[in-house]
Amino acid sequence: MTDRRKVPRHDLKLDRLSEREKKKLIVELVKIQNDGTVEVDIARSSPVASELLELHSFEGPPIDIDEAIFSESKKSVPRLKIAMLIVGTRGDVQPFLAIAKRLQEFGHRVRLATHANFKSFVRSAGVEFYPLGGDPRVLAGYMARNKGLIPSGPGEISTQRKQLRAIIESLLPACTEPDIETNAPFRAQAIIANPPAYGHAHVAEALGVPLHIFFTMPWT
Repeated sequence: MTDRRKVPRHDLKLDRLSEREKKKLIVELVKIQNDGTVEVDIARSSPVASELLELHSFEGPPIDIDEAIFSESKKSVPRLKIAMLIVGTRGDVQPFLAIAKRLQEFGHRVRLATHANFKSFVRSAGVEFYPLGGDPRVLAGYMARNKGLIPSGPGEISTQRKQLRAIIESLLPACTEPDIETNAPFRAQAIIANPPAYGHAHVAEALGVPLHIFFTMPWT
């Protein structure tokens, strides 16, 4: 491996490029696949391009690629059908609703699947809704009563088992069934989920689509 610290900056081909040319070069190396994944082809790129990507990984501030650069690259971002599988209370749902609206601004069709009592909340924001099983009040009550890994009583296990079953059985329909109001066909090409949706990984694997799992809050 070459130690880049021993290479004088004035000897690098990269220095002959302007900041805009560097940004454009990165964009030209990026190919967005139909499934939304991003492929970077370094093998067929110039030595300057390889040098740029290599150096950028180790030093200097992040390079912001503005919208004008993307327009110049003439690469279109695929418009995806995205299912968001969100389990929890309103505090869990609301941040994902903001994400859904932002994704819609980029031209994606987003379905936010969550508990039935949030139907009006989601639809009033202009986002497609699909009901998931489970009652957030029951789920929140269970979490409040059972702080550790061991349930506080035998009845708690039965309660939580019923909730999990209802949630898990509703996940695949949420990603494949038509809209419940317009009957417009829907099949998720990507899934976003918070961890309490439980079966998200299995549904993504069954459909062969990418999955992004995250909380919108610190979690330990």
